[in-house]
Amino acid sequence: MDRNSPIVVFDSGVGGVSVLRALARELPEEDFVYFGDSANAPYGPRSTREIRALTLENLTRLKQEYDFKAAVIACNTATSAAIEELRAAWPELPVIGIEPALKPAADRHPGGRVLVMATETTLREEKFAALTGKLADRCAVAGLPCPELVEFVERGETDSPELEECLRRKLAPFLEEGLDAVVLGCTHFPFAADCLRRLLPPETELLDGAEGTARNTRVQLAERSLLRDGGPGEILFRNSSPDPALPELCRRLLQTEPLPALATKTIRRTTMDPKERFIAIFKKYITREGSQALLDYLLASDFFEAPASARYHSSVAGGLCQHSLNVYDCLRAYLARPRVQQMYGLTGEDYSEESVAVVALLHDLCKIGCYKPGFRNVKDERGAWQKVATYNFEDPFPFGHGEKSVWMVMKYMDLTDHEAFAIRYHMGFSGEEDSRTVGQALAKFPLAFALNVADSEATYFLETTP
Repeated sequence: MDRNSPIVVFDSGVGGVSVLRALARELPEEDFVYFGDSANAPYGPRSTREIRALTLENLTRLKQEYDFKAAVIACNTATSAAIEELRAAWPELPVIGIEPALKPAADRHPGGRVLVMATETTLREEKFAALTGKLADRCAVAGLPCPELVEFVERGETDSPELEECLRRKLAPFLEEGLDAVVLGCTHFPFAADCLRRLLPPETELLDGAEGTARNTRVQLAERSLLRDGGPGEILFRNSSPDPALPELCRRLLQTEPLPALATKTIRRTTMDPKERFIAIFKKYITREGSQALLDYLLASDFFEAPASARYHSSVAGGLCQHSLNVYDCLRAYLARPRVQQMYGLTGEDYSEESVAVVALLHDLCKIGCYKPGFRNVKDERGAWQKVATYNFEDPFPFGHGEKSVWMVMKYMDLTDHEAFAIRYHMGFSGEEDSRTVGQALAKFPLAFALNVADSEATYFLETTP
């Protein structure tokens, strides 16, 4: 491989210039070919199969044209969908992807609340689910799909009243509870940093993965002795769209200021702990008659100290409260998707902020008073039996799962039909009910289906057991 060959930087449009900007600073001696697939942008709403096919097709053609020595996939969406296939196609070359800077956010804000702004595909792919799962016990993570922001940047609109209003509307639900960090999980988004800073509190950090990707690229080139001698390098802009304004837009974006370097010290957490946050959400949104008596009951019970399960998800002290908050965050994000609102008609009184808080925060009240500390025997790595602390499940009032939670809530306050059925069937088909009954309930009450999706996401992807 010729060390003087160029590095290809690929993105679905112009957003990857934010990564090219970091690469050009890290590797000023290198030649770069930047290719944006604006003719097919945005990638976010497309299926994984479509994104993978477009990415492979473009990179194959670029390899034939430029015989590049490395490829940087400067697109979170394309990385999530196609990085493994690209590496299999060119195993001898560095193929560097990008991922949301969630780990640095967790490192800098232990116990904090982190929002990941990204495309729909990035947030739904297994790569992101695995990443959030690993960090679930270190910070509270919420995802926010922002396909509109990609379209603003593709038009060259990086700071305008219309963009600010769009971001204000999307960020509003998350700003109410406070944010320690916002991770920009799409390479288009750093170009809207000025607009974001006006909307976010000054103590909220903005993070992206461009600098880390640039450093990783240098390391991988050095390991293969592919760093170019001499310089300075040149940058060539290519695009699948015939629009003559796009290369000039890329050059303009390349000259913009990157996000400022992060402070080297760990930032102190500024948001509330889980119990404080639960109470704040409850008091803000659940105001119907009897709600205060219900909250008083929760405070007098073991709800805020109990685990969410005996041996599986959130099997730790306080896990039940944290699980309820995770479900709340997942449910709000799910209901905020335009496609979900259009397909299921999830609007109106039955999907109000109060209803969302009711079903998410209270769906697992049936677990109050059921977990007792104990031990179980497990074999260590040498095959010897060891006693390990665990929880034993002992239900003093075995009234089923969802139906028991409904009964407990309604001792204090009324539920709408949508709320009652959502809580009753929040386990979906994983429960013990007849599948036909479950299917009929989910079809008739879409809030039940939405709560099941949120509960599953929180359980299987956001939560771990030590």
